[in-house]
Amino acid sequence: MIISNPLVFINVVISSAIVLRLMLYRKPTGKHNRQAAWLAWCLIVAYGSVPFRFAFHCDLQTHWSTLTVNLILCVAIFRNRGNVARLFCS
Repeated sequence: MIISNPLVFINVVISSAIVLRLMLYRKPTGKHNRQAAWLAWCLIVAYGSVPFRFAFHCDLQTHWSTLTVNLILCVAIFRNRGNVARLFCS
């Protein structure tokens, strides 16, 4: 498979990292935050669609500004260890 735009491949890697980090998050306390869980689910679905579209050869376009925003969100999610509540709901 030839990748014509390297930004697309970088975006797929960043999106996959976001999805894996959010899916593997385990809350240390037993208290459940419904709003944060829904937000995490929406992020997983949205960012999970990027690798699937890439895998099934859908036409993907990525601009450097989109890549920058995705990278910033990825870094923020990893710095908060996948805790969406701490990132968005505080």
